[in-house]
Amino acid sequence: MATRFELVVDHDKTFFQLVDKDGGVLLRSLGSTSKIMTQNEIQHLRRTLRDASHLVTHRSPDHHCFVVAKDQDGTVLARSPQVANEAALRDLTARVFAVYADAPIIDKTKRMLGAHGTH
Repeated sequence: MATRFELVVDHDKTFFQLVDKDGGVLLRSLGSTSKIMTQNEIQHLRRTLRDASHLVTHRSPDHHCFVVAKDQDGTVLARSPQVANEAALRDLTARVFAVYADAPIIDKTKRMLGAHGTH
């Protein structure tokens, strides 16, 4: 499957995740209360990532690395999964920049809600 932004529901929040062609999550939002807000966050992310300075590198106490995508006002839009080292983080960041602009949005919320038997 192609690289895509997926809209997903988890614990009554709607998230987006930028997923690569192999199914690996490159970025995941913090979650919001509505699908429309989540779709707006994707548009903010697309605008924000035009400037690489909006991806901020962090290191966890166990020395793993991840990036946080911040909107122009400093609001956190999404974060990457943790990776083992800076080389892996550079690779992940390069993949984000290579695909985010053209990645379609796939709504998986309806399928997920139907599978859980809720509305």
